[in-house]
Amino acid sequence: MHPSTTTRYFRRQMKRAHALWSSASARRNSLPGSMKNSIIVIVLGTVGLLAIIQWTSYSVQKHVKIASQSVFSAALDSQRAGMAYEKMNREYSDAVVIQEKAAFKRADREAAAVLSSLDSVATSMSFNPARHGQAVTLRQRVTTLQMQTKALYTVAADPDVIPPSQQVLASLSRENKEVGTELEALQSDLAGDFRAELSLINKLLWIQGIFLVGVIAGVIIALFFSIRSLIHATVQRREDDILRQTHSERENERKVLHALIDNIPDFMYVKDLESRFMVANPHLAHMVGASTPDELLGKSDFDFFPKEIASAFYDDEQSVIRSGKPLYNREEMSIDKEGNKVYFLTTKVPIRDSEGQVIGIAGVGRDISARKRMDNALHEAELKYRGIFDNAIVGIFQSTPAGRFLSVNSSMASAHGYDSPEEMITSITDISRQFYANPNRRQEFILQMNKLGSVQNFECETFRKDGSKIWLSMSVRAISLNGELARYEGMSEDITERCRLREQLLQAQKLESVGHLAAGIAHEINTPTQYIGDNVRFLKDAFNDLSSLLASYEALLSAAQGGNLSSDTIQDVAAAIERADTAYLLGEIPKAIDQSLEGVTRVAALVNAMKEFSHPGTKEKIPVDLNHAINSTITVARNEWKYVAEVETEFDASLPLIPCLPGEFNQVILNLIINAAHAIGDANRKGGQEKGRISVRTLNCPEWAEIRIQDSGSGIPVEIRNRIFDPFFTTKEIGKGTGQGLAIAHSVVVDKHGGSIHFETEEGRGTTFIIRLPLDGKTLASKAVAV
Repeated sequence: MHPSTTTRYFRRQMKRAHALWSSASARRNSLPGSMKNSIIVIVLGTVGLLAIIQWTSYSVQKHVKIASQSVFSAALDSQRAGMAYEKMNREYSDAVVIQEKAAFKRADREAAAVLSSLDSVATSMSFNPARHGQAVTLRQRVTTLQMQTKALYTVAADPDVIPPSQQVLASLSRENKEVGTELEALQSDLAGDFRAELSLINKLLWIQGIFLVGVIAGVIIALFFSIRSLIHATVQRREDDILRQTHSERENERKVLHALIDNIPDFMYVKDLESRFMVANPHLAHMVGASTPDELLGKSDFDFFPKEIASAFYDDEQSVIRSGKPLYNREEMSIDKEGNKVYFLTTKVPIRDSEGQVIGIAGVGRDISARKRMDNALHEAELKYRGIFDNAIVGIFQSTPAGRFLSVNSSMASAHGYDSPEEMITSITDISRQFYANPNRRQEFILQMNKLGSVQNFECETFRKDGSKIWLSMSVRAISLNGELARYEGMSEDITERCRLREQLLQAQKLESVGHLAAGIAHEINTPTQYIGDNVRFLKDAFNDLSSLLASYEALLSAAQGGNLSSDTIQDVAAAIERADTAYLLGEIPKAIDQSLEGVTRVAALVNAMKEFSHPGTKEKIPVDLNHAINSTITVARNEWKYVAEVETEFDASLPLIPCLPGEFNQVILNLIINAAHAIGDANRKGGQEKGRISVRTLNCPEWAEIRIQDSGSGIPVEIRNRIFDPFFTTKEIGKGTGQGLAIAHSVVVDKHGGSIHFETEEGRGTTFIIRLPLDGKTLASKAVAV
């Protein structure tokens, strides 16, 4: 039967029943006198009629109860399970991809909702072994899938565990899709069961009507001539009751069906063989821009969608009608009433009559536009950040605390001579041994990370693939999950050329400092050299005078020995003594000798200090007496400070030998003393003529050696305090400073010695620079506190 014919038939029957029920209430005939046989027939007919009505009514009520309380309830629970399952997948996806613990908890709650809904379905359908078993099986699969997803989350959160293979992920994805398909199949099957129950109710009502008509016909034939009025009255009353009941039951059936169709959160419709709407729910009407679902009846998709979209829908529907095979979860694109693209998953199944012939199709669609947009946005974000990662000109990496690379980008792999990031990741299995040229630097890096959680511009020398070495500057942070250290991630930059230039600059500045000090050293040496020369010339003249006197003494001795001593000889000796001025010589010669020795000592001290200051550079740290090294540097710089300040020293005698690079440490102390002298000189030019004060102290602390260099200058202005360690920053006039002194001091102390350098200052009162060097020669980043 054509669906439109079926619809018209049921409409006519409903109208006829309603008319009969209305007219029966208006017609009431009085009971005429009748014979005994008529009464017996009436009684027997009434009893049989009541029995049939009771039986059919019981069956109808039973199936109405099943349809409304079990099947319909199970259908709604299956819908809730489907929606919770989608949310669960989204939250688990967030939890696994971005390791968000809150998303994982929300996913667990949605999973519990899925399992609870499936339990309700199984309970509601306990009378149907097939549906009950289907719900139980599906619940088991969801439980298993949840456990696998939790395991995947745990693996993703543990950087030491090998990530699951693509085959495992693909299997999990297939299982996820199959479970989603099974959920939708369960929803479709329950909807079919609901329709089957409604169809069975219709059949029972039809059987009830057939039996009713048969009994009434028998009663009418038996009593037609004798008790026509009685039969007619009885039939009218009974028809009144039956029609009222039928009308009420069908009205309830219609309400239940409409409640299901109208409230389901998906598109739902039924079409005839020509793809014209026979049934549509409000959700679909709203999407196409219709006010009510009735506006869709008798129309097709061509009345609401562009031709190309409507044609695609029509072709799919006609394929289902021709083949009789359902179409599940087809992703389709449509246009809503505002002209926006809408994506949805649709399922289309054939509707068959009692003979198995396809008489139309039923469809259910779910709006997935939000999920589609989210997937597209996620894909675009992944491409964007993958592009940034892959194409960055600096190295980017992730590594485990145990010493393996999790990921590196192309720049980092190329800088280390590897053909690809994958080759570098697989080749380096022990970062400390295979990556760091000095494994101790790895330990220093870990100490800083454990203490501070991040490092900035950490410099280290690393191996390339061919065994050569390069210098890197790394900025890294620690990533923790659930309070546990999970990985390190950061950036690296090849600073090999920068290090070479810095070494050259350091040497150049050292030579510049030596050249700058040369004149002062020459002056310091010249003063004692002058009076050494004067004393030597005095001793030479005194020697000549004493030689003449000794010659006179020899002549006197010879005359005395020969007995020829005369007064002339004695007078000659007396004259020689007077010429030599022996009293003066005996008083001045010792002084001249002492002054000469003092001058030689001063020259030797200057030369020795210069020698120690110019200690040849070494690549390895050696134990250094900091007190002696600082004192030598003060001596070398004397010409820089002696005119503007007095230097006070307070050295801690308990200070042990400290592992240092001597030449570079001396350069740092020289830079700070010269800066202090310049600061005092600038302050004197602005305000006073008295000499300032430079105080140099050393202190033996439990974990470091501390050097404090304090001046009585004017202090550092607030606006430049955060820049004084910047390269090439200086407040001095052009030609008086390069701005590299403090920058190099910071690099030497922090980068090369693992120490710290900071300052305390007060405008108008002076500045104190504080250097801290580790006693063990390792790192101070995890010990010292930088101000």
